[in-house]
Amino acid sequence: MGWFGKGDWGLKILSVILAVVLWVYVSNELNPTKYKEFKAVPVEVKGVGQNLAVSEMPGTVNVRVQANQNLIADLDVRSIEVYVDLTRVKPGETVVPVRVKAPTGVKVADLRPRQMPVKIESMAEKQVLVQASYLNSPKEGYKLLAVKTKPDEVIIRGPKSVIDRVTAVSIDIQLKDREKSFGETLPIKVVDDTGNFREERFVTRTPSVVDVFITIVPDLPVRKVKVNPQITGTPAAGYTVLTTVIEPEELNITGEPEAINGIDRVSTQPVNISGAKEDVYTEVGPDLPQGVSADRQSLRVLVKIGPD
Repeated sequence: MGWFGKGDWGLKILSVILAVVLWVYVSNELNPTKYKEFKAVPVEVKGVGQNLAVSEMPGTVNVRVQANQNLIADLDVRSIEVYVDLTRVKPGETVVPVRVKAPTGVKVADLRPRQMPVKIESMAEKQVLVQASYLNSPKEGYKLLAVKTKPDEVIIRGPKSVIDRVTAVSIDIQLKDREKSFGETLPIKVVDDTGNFREERFVTRTPSVVDVFITIVPDLPVRKVKVNPQITGTPAAGYTVLTTVIEPEELNITGEPEAINGIDRVSTQPVNISGAKEDVYTEVGPDLPQGVSADRQSLRVLVKIGPD
């Protein structure tokens, strides 16, 4: 009968092949292969050496994937990890491959670009002031009196060529139709001296957000006045007040003319030094008459204490 007929092995192998072909056919009919494209997928940076930073690199790629209908239905951009590995890349300019990590059963059908240029340089950091940028204006009949940020400085860290060109960071404050004072937590923006915005993946901010309190008041007259610290209590026996420092020393107050006319100076809220044996440093608000507002809600007072 020959090999084909011995023990019916030939028929068995043929049956298996036919079964596989049938299974593939049925699977494709019931759960066919589909494609999905994701555009502008962010590229993560991995493996940057210590004290090095990426100063230039495209931010996104387009990815086209294929998978069976059941898998691809639930697939979104968060399911795909796109990154470049810079573990062995030295400072300077180079081109590196883009890598994609997809869930099991998902294949990458197309990736554009497959490579991207990268520039790496030494890391730098510095502390810079927070500046406010105002969008629109308060409601008619009202005005912006003051803005207080906390903290008022942040630390930025990134490529040296970028950090050297940043003198301040900014926050965007929306004032449109505002008629009352308000507080917000706003993200820090880093812009270099040419006006280019620097993404956080290149320049980190510490902290990345700041608390802001904005004072909105009726559009009334403004008067500049001196500030006197109001000290209560006495130091411990054998100690005395050496000097008192207040910052700022002047405030802008606003109110109806009859409310602010004749005011040349205002006091702080009380600063208690009872029993003190060392310097007292605190922040207090101004003590204002009714109907009067100030451009600072917080004043820094230092009372220096020393032996008699």
